Amino acid sequence: MKYLLTLVGLFLMCQMQAQKHQYFSQPMESFSVKKTSYITLSDGTEIEGTLKRFKRKKGLIKSIKIKVNGEVIEYLATEIKQMYLPESGVGELGRFLDAAFDATQWDNTSLNAEYLKDGYAFFESINTQIRKKKEGVVLLQLLNPAFSTSIKVYHDPFASETNAMTVGGFNVVGGADKSYFVKKGAEKAERVMKKNYEDFEKMLYGDCQKMKNYLKKQKRLSWSDFPEHVFTYAKDCKD
Repeated sequence: MKYLLTLVGLFLMCQMQAQKHQYFSQPMESFSVKKTSYITLSDGTEIEGTLKRFKRKKGLIKSIKIKVNGEVIEYLATEIKQMYLPESGVGELGRFLDAAFDATQWDNTSLNAEYLKDGYAFFESINTQIRKKKEGVVLLQLLNPAFSTSIKVYHDPFASETNAMTVGGFNVVGGADKSYFVKKGAEKAERVMKKNYEDFEKMLYGDCQKMKNYLKKQKRLSWSDFPEHVFTYAKDCKD
């Protein structure tokens, strides 16, 4: 009986954790070399082909090789405006989006919902401060494509993760990223971290009274609730 109660407790914890993080898609770690990828260059040229390889430096994408009509072409990250890349293996991203959101209700109609539901990750070029004294344009994956009109949240390749509880070799609690690159409106993307989340509260949510009332009901601004906060802002603070 004690063992059964432990299993039930762990199951409930898993459910609660999943609900907290259901709003953001998972960062893409590997990509398909069989499915078509869709790339838009900075000059508006649209490219369709199959990926051959990435070049990364310190976690950031530096260039991509893609096969187009039998020819392998390499594009620098600085030449790319945006791209839809297919995940390899089972499409966790696609299942997440299909289950969590009705594509007809997405607030960002500029994105291709069908690609995303089919297991594609969306990357776009953004201007941000990469290091303390270094600013630049980088290609990052958008993690909240379904509700990204007001606030866009991007995967941080430099992010560490919160501690996770492991049972039988599986993570059941924790493991969330400790930082994201976040862009609101036309502003430059900022690196929002677990340790400085409260410093960004006014900038992210201060222009919406409904959101301020919602946050007042919470005991503290918890980093684990960040995905839910961004989703609630998108839902309740539309122009």
